[in-house]
Amino acid sequence: MSVSWRQWLRWLVPVAVLVAMLVILRDELRFFGEAWGAVRAASIGPLLAAVATAVASLAAMAGVMQILLNVEGRITGVARTNAITFASNAWSTTVPGGPAISAWLTFRVHRLWGASVGLCGWFFVVSGALSTVWMVLIGVVAVALLGAELSAWSLLLSLLAAVATIGAVFWATLHPAVLKGWVRFLPEKVHARVVGVIDQVSAIRISASAFFAAAGLSLANRLLDLATMVFAVWAVAGQGAPLAGVCLAFIMTKLAGSAQVTPGGLGTVEPVAVGMLVAGGLPLATATAATVVYRAVSFALITAIGWAIYAAVYAGRGFMAGRPSAGEAV
Repeated sequence: MSVSWRQWLRWLVPVAVLVAMLVILRDELRFFGEAWGAVRAASIGPLLAAVATAVASLAAMAGVMQILLNVEGRITGVARTNAITFASNAWSTTVPGGPAISAWLTFRVHRLWGASVGLCGWFFVVSGALSTVWMVLIGVVAVALLGAELSAWSLLLSLLAAVATIGAVFWATLHPAVLKGWVRFLPEKVHARVVGVIDQVSAIRISASAFFAAAGLSLANRLLDLATMVFAVWAVAGQGAPLAGVCLAFIMTKLAGSAQVTPGGLGTVEPVAVGMLVAGGLPLATATAATVVYRAVSFALITAIGWAIYAAVYAGRGFMAGRPSAGEAV
């Protein structure tokens, strides 16, 4: 394949995906009109606060990435990590199979920065487990202090699984010989690659201060996302809305959205959020408007920002297809 054709392919693959996305979302376009109407009717102060917390939530996620990837030496900074966080989030929330595509894009960018395969995998596992821990603990607080109705056993099992995952990763960094023993029966070529990754992981060492900083930013990511929903409700219903109901709605929307039945959870997240807010004491019309405002900010606006960043920084550089080309902005 000639260079010119490879360059065209780099541009056409993302464009084809975006066209497919518009076709898939054609039945949900009414949502964007409703969202615009709800946003225009919302109180400006809480609405701006919701926008600020939504942006800050992803910035906190980017901070986690920066800390974990720089554990072996500085390979990235604030601008780079924020760019890939917003861009990968846009892929994750927009297209079918988005989380897998998002992870692929993130992995390719990390590799271009100089991260080893082992470090990339270590980042994905640790950051994901930290995020799960804080999500579960928010649920525990909602149950214990705010009276929300959630399964305590489900929360406990999820918490134990996330903590065990983090523990297993740190154990793996300290016991490479054991891991090499487990993979010694693999075919020679595969064995050599796996052993190389094990060696990369075993070389990772993170200080207590860096780990707790990453954990703190991961918590901030979740709390700021929760604050976005709180401000969205306040923008429509005022500050008298029950906090327990909002927390429960937040948790349930995250569970509904994680299934990725539709891009961004459109059509599946909204009924759950409305139902939980109504159960928490809000009138149906108010709960619906609050949900639309929350989704307009946390999904539509943040996704639009992510696509703009992707187009400016990554599109046409071979991250989705072909070999990535380096650049200062990447």
